[in-house]
Amino acid sequence: MEKVRENLLAILLTVFICLIIPISALSADKLVIKDGNGTTTFKVEDSGATTAASRLYTNGASGVGAAPFVLGQNIGNRGMIITDKAATNPKRIYFGWNTGATMEYVEIFALQEGVAYKNFVLAPFGGNVGINTSSPSYPLHIGNGAYCTAGGVWTNASSREYKTDVKQLTTEKAMDTLTQLKPVEFAYKTDSQEKHVGFIAEDAPELVASKDRKGMSSMDVVAVLTKVVQEQQKVVQEQRATIAELSIRLAVVENGIKSK
Repeated sequence: MEKVRENLLAILLTVFICLIIPISALSADKLVIKDGNGTTTFKVEDSGATTAASRLYTNGASGVGAAPFVLGQNIGNRGMIITDKAATNPKRIYFGWNTGATMEYVEIFALQEGVAYKNFVLAPFGGNVGINTSSPSYPLHIGNGAYCTAGGVWTNASSREYKTDVKQLTTEKAMDTLTQLKPVEFAYKTDSQEKHVGFIAEDAPELVASKDRKGMSSMDVVAVLTKVVQEQQKVVQEQRATIAELSIRLAVVENGIKSK
């Protein structure tokens, strides 16, 4: 009778274990996690290797953002969020995309929760930063050839290999553009205390304004000024030559008068 009772208890215990532990958890793998549909979302194999689903949502994240990897999310930004939850200095770095109607751009920013946005620093201890290039040669190097030197000088891309439809700027066009430029004093709305001098793009001649009439290149204005100065120098040289010739003629006339 005692033997029958032990066998019965063993059967009941086996049935109980089967009910509370998935069969997959009894496999050779150390840990298997499945979703409500029975699909494996995370697995630690006997060798120690891990396998994760194409999407992993944690910390309240859901499938709404359709992000490949999410560690938390907020309403306006979804993607990958790296969080330092230290109570005295909570910071976050977000890698995600804007969830507006178009979703046209990616957002990367640093945030201290409950305080403000923080500086986002790239290569603070050396190294170069490249945009649209995999081999930057300067602290900031753009794939179109423009860069900022180690000394802090911004250098526009100016090589012939970057340009097409090259032709000489005429004196007439340079003079006409220069006379239309209207220098102004101003302050940017983002910093009203710092004063500047320059131009208003909407009021500038087409030759030196950007195609959207929102910006201007300083090198364009320099080219116009250079052409005008070169032309003025030619005029000055011609005037000097004329004055020299007239001086010689005057000297000859004076000598003739004296000889009489």
